[in-house]
Amino acid sequence: MTSVQNHQLQLSGNNNLRKSYLIYAVSLLLGVSACTPKSTVLRAPSNPGQVTSTESNTAKTEEEKAAATKEAEEKERRIAAERSIALLLPFQLDNINKLGVQESDVKRSALALDFYQGFQLGLNEVSRNAKPYSLKVIDSKDNVYFNSTLASSEEIDQVGLVVGPIYPIEIKAFGNNLPNKDKLIISPLAASPASEFGLNNLVTITPSIKSHTNGIAKRVAKDFITGDIIIIYNTSDNDSRQFLSGMLNAVKEYKSTVNIVSVSTLAQLNEKLSQTGTNLVISGTTDKTQLNNLISNLSKRNTESYNSIKLYGHPLWDRFDFSNHTNFYNLNPIITSESSYKPWTATARNFKELYKQKFGVLPSDQSFKGYDVAVYFGRLIDKYGVDNIKSKLTEESYTGLFNTYKFIYNDNWGFTNEAVSYKEYMHGAFQLQ
Repeated sequence: MTSVQNHQLQLSGNNNLRKSYLIYAVSLLLGVSACTPKSTVLRAPSNPGQVTSTESNTAKTEEEKAAATKEAEEKERRIAAERSIALLLPFQLDNINKLGVQESDVKRSALALDFYQGFQLGLNEVSRNAKPYSLKVIDSKDNVYFNSTLASSEEIDQVGLVVGPIYPIEIKAFGNNLPNKDKLIISPLAASPASEFGLNNLVTITPSIKSHTNGIAKRVAKDFITGDIIIIYNTSDNDSRQFLSGMLNAVKEYKSTVNIVSVSTLAQLNEKLSQTGTNLVISGTTDKTQLNNLISNLSKRNTESYNSIKLYGHPLWDRFDFSNHTNFYNLNPIITSESSYKPWTATARNFKELYKQKFGVLPSDQSFKGYDVAVYFGRLIDKYGVDNIKSKLTEESYTGLFNTYKFIYNDNWGFTNEAVSYKEYMHGAFQLQ
């Protein structure tokens, strides 16, 4: 493993500076691995003295010596792996033009570089009052075959924890070919349901759409009071079908006494609207036409027929512009979000300043996510040791700069993060409550 000292990186201003920044990052990563912070290589205990043939009555047999040597080597390996982490990210350095780094190379590597830099700062934070970590940074190359062979490599065998790969097809290839099924694989960014991978040593950080479904179901059940009605509005688009799948049963699991119906047209919805209680309407559509029609219809019923309405929607609504619906806020719209990021807090401001000082640019969402993963798992290793964190994940929740973690375990697909936040539409945008 190559020990590489950390240096200040720059990425600001014109394209030349951005290219220079990536060139420098490439020079750090071309060696495939890096150590952060720098650590010494552990050696096996030395032999305390020589044994001659005349001392055969007290000397160890060759078999005993071999066993002692093997035990010492195994102890050395365990100690080294205890605080050794492999970070597998798709820098795709092999695709860089031999004639020089281009803007396309910068963009292609940006996600990986941002996550790595946030992760690096997180490890530095955890190591401040503890032993340093050895970090192996490996270019996963966005290549399925490479990841399938990497899984059984000596590099991976020698680490205690693997963070990455980040793309679903790479996760499958790597996880299915990892010999040590007890070694945890952290999936830091993929939002795919963990059930797609079937790996019981996988830790999925990003809540899946099923987690958002459960989050809305829990919120609706909490908001429901006697006299209200819950209306699930089904549409034909894929996002709606995925989001609303199991919604009715999920709501009833949180509160069995709810009054809940399912409709598939606006006419049916209007027939079910209550004049007395509050109408808790759940929609999962991201089709713009369907969504516009739904909002226009509910706004009209709210203003003209005085129906009390609360609208619950898909997390992707956070990306939409609702400015053409001037009364949208009157529907009290609520969605779930994977992010609990609060930029006004002191910790968030301090991280942004530190990141800008060290790397020359402001952090992206991936930078925050990298920091949170490093801090959470670094602290778990400090507290319990890498071999014991698997048994502690469901007990240890975490509120970070960008994400909140609350894991549940399934024998078939490992640990999944069920923590979601809630955003309410106020002042022209969805905002954390």
